[in-house]
Amino acid sequence: TIKLQQQVYGGTAASVLKRLMAQKGLRGVYQGLIGRLIQTITSNVGFFVWQTVFVQLSLRKVQVTEPGREKLGTVTALIVNMLAQQFNRLLTTPFDVVASVNQADPNSKGFFHTFFRIGSTGGMADLWRGLPVALLLSLNPALMFTLVGKLSDALKAVRNTPPEGFLSSSDMFWISGISKAVATLLTYPLIRAKAVIQTTGGDHQGLWGMLAGIVRNEGWLSLYQGVWIMSYKTVLFNSLMMALKQKVSLLLMQWDRFRDRKRRQEKRALLEGQFRQSVTPCCSCEMPWEAAARGSTVMYVDGSWCFLHEAQAHILKEGNRLADHLVVGVHSDDVHQESVGTWPAECYAARLGRLRRKPWAATILENAPWEVSAELLDELKIEKVLGGSITKTEDCTGGSPKSPSKNRSDAQEIVDPYAECKRLGVFEEVPSLNASTEHDEWMRKVMKIAFSNVDASIDWRILVSDGQRAQFGPNPGYRDDDQAGIRRQKSI
Repeated sequence: TIKLQQQVYGGTAASVLKRLMAQKGLRGVYQGLIGRLIQTITSNVGFFVWQTVFVQLSLRKVQVTEPGREKLGTVTALIVNMLAQQFNRLLTTPFDVVASVNQADPNSKGFFHTFFRIGSTGGMADLWRGLPVALLLSLNPALMFTLVGKLSDALKAVRNTPPEGFLSSSDMFWISGISKAVATLLTYPLIRAKAVIQTTGGDHQGLWGMLAGIVRNEGWLSLYQGVWIMSYKTVLFNSLMMALKQKVSLLLMQWDRFRDRKRRQEKRALLEGQFRQSVTPCCSCEMPWEAAARGSTVMYVDGSWCFLHEAQAHILKEGNRLADHLVVGVHSDDVHQESVGTWPAECYAARLGRLRRKPWAATILENAPWEVSAELLDELKIEKVLGGSITKTEDCTGGSPKSPSKNRSDAQEIVDPYAECKRLGVFEEVPSLNASTEHDEWMRKVMKIAFSNVDASIDWRILVSDGQRAQFGPNPGYRDDDQAGIRRQKSI
């Protein structure tokens, strides 16, 4: 209130204070407090919102040509901040006009009464009076926030703080104070002219006419009438506001980190329970962590185990021979499809049931994850993880894990499910019995089934030229016998 009265009517801060106390007592010093709070909140919140929007849009445009750019340059930041404040002024100038009139008029009946009075007597033009000067004064907050950004970067560089690091709220207090003081001193003549125009309605003189009149009547120094009380108010206010904003930002960041850490802990706890709950007995009623507790060697091998062909049986036998307790993981249909891009040739129940009938697995990890994580190893107390020289991915796809797939990207194709095990030094490769895969076994079964049901009156050899053999190799449904002729084999 003292600042505005001094800007409009002149005089020293002490004389203004004395006049207000004589007219209305202590209540006069707080004249128009509610209205000024409304104006301050709408103006500052609006600026922060529009500044964020304008900066993000500008960064997107810049990153089209400079993909690695994360900050705007000094000139660009100044222009963007100024445009954001100008857009904000277009929306909030009526609040500024009404708050100024409400504070300057000792007979005012309140913010809302003043609002309706100006709107009804002067119309829209009166509510937006002084708008050109207000738009020009957008340079003030634009300059302040540009200086805040540059001084913050300079302080981080001096302290060797990374660019993405955060300054303390006390640092932001002094940086904001210095920046606002510089911006205020450079633009104060415009600030005083705007206050006079908005309060007294002297818009008809224009900006330069108003400044010339002040100089003519009061001298050049009068352009800075009230600058000290203004600096005290605006510098302290903006320093506190930016420090509080920084403090809230840091608290929110700490809350986000705490929440993320808690979510990770909950997820880890869920996974820990999930792995142990998924272990079921097969050839032993003892769980792997129980076996490890009494000193037994616990090993792990996983796969889809379609058809359980000779190469798969070989690695299971080797695991059973090397380990005191062998845990066998079985991937579900969904995990298989998500990992290699195709559905397994056999359903999960058939694969799991066949494995249970074999004497190699002590326990089985049902619905095993494709990638073996450190959490799985730790929870089940696994010492070694086995894998064949023909990898699990090759076995499931029938080819190289790097070969293209219709359903998977190249980046996904080369993911090693045992990368974490190799990093921890617990992976052991077992030479595969042969290069046979699940796909090869599936093709053999398809050929065998297809030709084992050919009508008995048809000799399979009429399907190929004389003296030639079929591409798939020996006759899958019949065999040659020179002494007894052709006779039908027992159907599969």
